[in-house]
Amino acid sequence: MDFFDINCIASREIMESVSGGESAGDFYCLLSKNNIKKIVLTNKLSINYDWNTGNDELSKALQFNNNENVYFCFVLCPDVYHMFKFKDYLKNAYDNKVRLLRIFPKSHLFYLNDYYMQKIYDEISGLDFPLMLDLKELDITGNKYFAIDDLRMLLSRHKRLTLILQTSLKQCMFNRFYFPLLEEFENLYLEISGMLLMDQVEHYVEKFGAGRLIFGSNYPETDFSINTARMEFAEISQQDKENICFNNLNNIFNNIKL
Repeated sequence: MDFFDINCIASREIMESVSGGESAGDFYCLLSKNNIKKIVLTNKLSINYDWNTGNDELSKALQFNNNENVYFCFVLCPDVYHMFKFKDYLKNAYDNKVRLLRIFPKSHLFYLNDYYMQKIYDEISGLDFPLMLDLKELDITGNKYFAIDDLRMLLSRHKRLTLILQTSLKQCMFNRFYFPLLEEFENLYLEISGMLLMDQVEHYVEKFGAGRLIFGSNYPETDFSINTARMEFAEISQQDKENICFNNLNNIFNNIKL
């Protein structure tokens, strides 16, 4: 079965391999071994150091990348809206194979519904450009309280926004975080790298169908093989597996209006 991985965090070694460095063969062999036919890379530097510095480094790497199956993600903060002409910034990113945007409001110290973020959501909604958010970024008290109401506000105001929520194992144990939102908002998708509990994927597919689940490996924190094996042995139909593992994300990217 083929996989389209939305969630690979690229270290500097991977960045160098993507741009044609000596370790390129090793990285692509690893993808091939795990049937990762397409992948989205997010620069670790954009998350752990500075979003703009990381995006710049990514831009330099992708100039040398001719692999049609490798896509890229830019990390955004509110600052991007006043530092750049945002429409041009997005167009240039898209032309360089950026197909996903990610935000880390807790790590990067901004409010999910910040004034400039509202403007960003408006613009990317009109382009059907997908946005990814880790639920841990809404954890404001250390696993005691998640700002779900802030997420609901975002989804309510921007019902055309394709929002992909990254999951983690601990949070996925509590369906109360997800089920009400999935029932209320058809534009909400779940990335499944944290769905490793018994029958968890099966439960979601039974209740909501397979159309809003997106495969992600969370590599290198989690080995590719853990999530690929989880899906290969999932007790759901072959068509549902193919949709989750490849087709759903492929369709989202094909619908971007740029």
